[in-house]
Amino acid sequence: MTIEIIRLPTNSPPPPGLPRVAPRLAPEDAHSGAEAFAQSFVRDEPRQLFSSVHPVAEAQARMRHQSPLRYPGAKTGFASVVAELIDTARTSKSIPPVELFVEPFAGGSSTALRLLGNGTVRRALLADADPLVSAFWQVAASDPANLIARMKEEHKSFITPGGSAALERWDYWRGWTVPVGMKAHTARFETAMRCLFLNRTTFSGILHGGAGPIGGRAQKSEYGIGCRFMPDALETRIAYVGELYSKGRIADVWCGDWRATLDQIASTYKTIRPESVLVYLDPPYLEKSSKLYNVSFEDEADASWKGQGPHLRLAAYLMSRIPYRWILSYDVDPELTDSCLLYGRSRMTPNDDARRLGAKSFVVSKKLTTLRYTAASNGARSGSEELLITTLPKSVVDRISRLRPNEGSVEALQT
Repeated sequence: MTIEIIRLPTNSPPPPGLPRVAPRLAPEDAHSGAEAFAQSFVRDEPRQLFSSVHPVAEAQARMRHQSPLRYPGAKTGFASVVAELIDTARTSKSIPPVELFVEPFAGGSSTALRLLGNGTVRRALLADADPLVSAFWQVAASDPANLIARMKEEHKSFITPGGSAALERWDYWRGWTVPVGMKAHTARFETAMRCLFLNRTTFSGILHGGAGPIGGRAQKSEYGIGCRFMPDALETRIAYVGELYSKGRIADVWCGDWRATLDQIASTYKTIRPESVLVYLDPPYLEKSSKLYNVSFEDEADASWKGQGPHLRLAAYLMSRIPYRWILSYDVDPELTDSCLLYGRSRMTPNDDARRLGAKSFVVSKKLTTLRYTAASNGARSGSEELLITTLPKSVVDRISRLRPNEGSVEALQT
């Protein structure tokens, strides 16, 4: 698979007007979902790394909420766990400073934004298989001023009036697809606005087609469709993303799946040593992924394990091929740590091909931590056990008091 790189010219034109009727497509062009967006975008070369990076304003770095997106399953506090792991790892001679932090399941990107702001990592590469999500991050990063202006206009024209105006706009964006003949940069911009509008006005921020507008069609709830669409806060957060990108802290935004992203890092960033790269993976949950995400593991064919074949493929890659250290967060499921086809083994054991590419054998630590996240049917935040699996040195992981042993796991294969 060739990864698609979402890029915007620095001289993007002002955003177009605000159409009120979804464009009509010729039948042969009336694709829907991620496929249509992916086919619409042809990318150029990845952006090269800045030789030096600069800190962001302290006020922005300390914002409580930094991501413009509400994301299903977003975990409150997990960034601090990852930050503590990285900071503690600096005491290990085998772990150099993190020059590139990679999030192949970017989603709301809250972890990467927090680690960039507090200086835990120098740069981050964001990637997501959903072109709707990745288009948002690229536009927010490289064209924040126009996106902010358009966001405010959408709020003024549709959210502020509320009622039927807001619901009609929600229906418009829900049914919107790239029209025939629309220029690529305009399609990217409109896709980004679609993502932002739906994310801020849909139940729990879910982009999946089955979720409805906040407050329902009747809009009789005390929480109406615009209760999470706060233009001032969104302006600050989008501007923060833009500053991170302009200062080289966000290295780039790629549209591609986790495998394409990880396979292309070495050839794209040749000056970065593998030991200076840390990959953080937060894949869709085993049970809820198809309900929460527009592009999830469930969309892939030939699933061979309870309909979760892609989870097996991810595990096989992480346990035998990846040349970088990694941190993986998952819902707690005994089979994840019991099965030798998943993460039951106690060591990552590279095959011969992987060793030639620089992969090494690492101890795999499995820990539990308690987080707060939103993925329940009622949208409420709740405490939940989260499984953390990592190849950072065991001596480092064991020093983090918030991480508890995964007592029920079975080391299915000792290597």
